[in-house]
Amino acid sequence: MDVVLDRDAFLRGLQMVQNIVEPRQTLPILANVLLDASEETVTVTATDLDVGARVSIPAKVATQGSITLSARKLGEIVKELPAAALAMRVGDNAGVSLRCGPVSYKLVGLAPDDFPPVVPAAPASWITLEAGTLRDMLAQTSFAVSHDESRYALNGILFVVQDQELRLVATDGHRLAVAKTALTHPAENATGIVPRKAVLEITRVLGAGEEIRVALTDNQFVLEMPNFVMTARLIEGQFPNYEAVIPKAQSVRLNLGRAALASALRRVAVMAEDRNKPVKLVLMPGGLRLTASSQELGEAEEVLEIDYAGAEFAIAFNSKYVLDALAPLDKDDVMLELKDGLSPGVVRSGSDESYRCVIMPMRI
Repeated sequence: MDVVLDRDAFLRGLQMVQNIVEPRQTLPILANVLLDASEETVTVTATDLDVGARVSIPAKVATQGSITLSARKLGEIVKELPAAALAMRVGDNAGVSLRCGPVSYKLVGLAPDDFPPVVPAAPASWITLEAGTLRDMLAQTSFAVSHDESRYALNGILFVVQDQELRLVATDGHRLAVAKTALTHPAENATGIVPRKAVLEITRVLGAGEEIRVALTDNQFVLEMPNFVMTARLIEGQFPNYEAVIPKAQSVRLNLGRAALASALRRVAVMAEDRNKPVKLVLMPGGLRLTASSQELGEAEEVLEIDYAGAEFAIAFNSKYVLDALAPLDKDDVMLELKDGLSPGVVRSGSDESYRCVIMPMRI
């Protein structure tokens, strides 16, 4: 293998895949990335056996071949190189020489024979949409993914393709977030739970305007972008019936400013107990009173003016959960939907019903 690459393009490619590599591996080769040179391209591949990614980088290829190198060390080296042409040559015994301007390195690699293949499944149907749309939907749901390893089916986002609509759903048992968008291209119905790590990596590599394709097979999620492909093994397990959790009719609908509500929550929550940050919301004619208290610290209160003329009642939420639900909204108008002090509340945009977050109340 003897190639010349642009240092900046090589760095971008490495950064798209190297986070997939886990620092501690049972198999030494999984700490490496696979570099494969053919025709006018160097392909960089990383995998942890559950999530894999492959990016193609233009290159001048004098001699084809492949090698694996430490993902962490190669990333550190290329990041510090000057912006110049980078020459890479594989010698005997998996030795690799790098030269970029006045700098040169000699690295020890591993033969590629035992590197696990990253092979996308052949999907029955692709889902085509803008990268920015998927990135927004992931932001609207990923915060609700469970970190409880004992509830394995909740450790990812449920993708549902049904009736020409894509839905993303996540829940940790205390809150449930749903985002949906209409599909402009025909797609077959499919479902799958995409693991948390893959969700984080997808969010990191997605741009804004380009068109992408995703697919769900029996056991694999596939993301395809220009010169890039990612695969992830779907989580096996039964996702809860999320539609049964979403309240069908809420008697109270409050129009609020997102910035004002978020600021008030943050100010009041300073005095809340650290364990679960409870904030009590008291609805009264013309006002929403937010209070929090701690026996050790004291108490805080703030009142927001609202258009409400019903009976007074109180409900408490984990303030972090409400702030997480508000964060993905890109407009200032927020709808807070409530029924009573014991039923779940719903946070959504006041002008767009494509996203909503259901939050379970706390005991006051």
